Amino acid sequence: MSPWRQRDFRIVWAGGLVNDIGDWLLRVALPVFVFTETGSGASTAVVFAVELLAALVAGSFGGALVDRLDLKRVLVVTNVLQAVALLPLLAVSADRVWPAYVVAAVQAALASVNDPAKVALLPRLVPREQLTVANAANATSASLARLVGAPLGGVVVAIGGLVPVMAVDGLTFLAVAGATTLVRADTAPLGTATTSVASGAVTRAADELRAGWRALRAEPVLHRFLAVHMFAQIAQGCFVVLFVVFVVDRLGGDGADVGLIRGTMAAGALIGAVGVARWGRHVDPLRLYAAGMMGMGVTALAFWNAPAVTIAIGAYVVLFAISGLPGAALSVGFLTTLQQSSPAGYVGRVLGTFGVAEAIGMAVGSIGSGLLADRVELAWLLNTQAVIYLVAGLLAWRVGRPR
Repeated sequence: MSPWRQRDFRIVWAGGLVNDIGDWLLRVALPVFVFTETGSGASTAVVFAVELLAALVAGSFGGALVDRLDLKRVLVVTNVLQAVALLPLLAVSADRVWPAYVVAAVQAALASVNDPAKVALLPRLVPREQLTVANAANATSASLARLVGAPLGGVVVAIGGLVPVMAVDGLTFLAVAGATTLVRADTAPLGTATTSVASGAVTRAADELRAGWRALRAEPVLHRFLAVHMFAQIAQGCFVVLFVVFVVDRLGGDGADVGLIRGTMAAGALIGAVGVARWGRHVDPLRLYAAGMMGMGVTALAFWNAPAVTIAIGAYVVLFAISGLPGAALSVGFLTTLQQSSPAGYVGRVLGTFGVAEAIGMAVGSIGSGLLADRVELAWLLNTQAVIYLVAGLLAWRVGRPR
């Protein structure tokens, strides 16, 4: 049996591909625009900081909404709202970048609902034994999107600024909303919400967060994995800031180079996703995550220290493409672990709790690296980021050790 035989899975997969292309367009263009216009690592870090703050505030409530509402309706509504939320980019200019921060925050808040809904939808479309293969297929989609969207984002922002980026990204959101309406599977809530709709928003968020935490605590592997994953996100938070600084200052690149290099990770991820789809079903998903995390640490060390040999952009295209191999294993292992280990009807709340943990870890990494980028030797920060990946991988391997 293959998930590709499921009509609804094919629709959702194609919609995710289109949506991710637009996301990568914005993900690359926004920080590049801010850094090239302000020349400040701290200002660039603000883009990521407001995203993380919004995710931290909305994460638990977003997961609760996913468990409470019809998944198809959640995806349609959030995609439409994300398209509308891009409009403030029309007001961004070289001397007025604050609307970009507003867009980053709103998009992150909406993604805190949209992303758990996408993950929770997958077990409704395919049987449990096909989840690893289906997640690998989605990782392939994400890689294709990155391969197209990231370089395109760098080129478009370098040539036309943020307005064409806004237009393309908005169209992708609307296209996904339309495609999602065609899904026929039962996407109704499973009836595990713990508070009534009449409850206050703050009370609901608190109650659902506690319910998700109780469900997570009931599975020992999950709550240990939560701590490891939050620690790993410190490295990811450092990366999103330091990568732009590294390419522009150390390699002498521009926005197009940032997009090109980030996009090439997708080439390795495509190969990795194919391998995971073929052999990953025989591997414990948490071990898959651990191996991917350690692989990311090794490739990061090579990438950050390569200027001692060359600053040719082509070399970094190759190195970053290689990092896509462990990246695919990490991504599939993470999602499959949560989908298989979360109690029925609690996937959204467990994902919301992990989203809050991710936001905390990434906030520490991005804000810390942004503040230190102008004060501390860049090479020291870069190598510390790589070591965090390695340590997190070793810890995850221990968590996944058979009992």
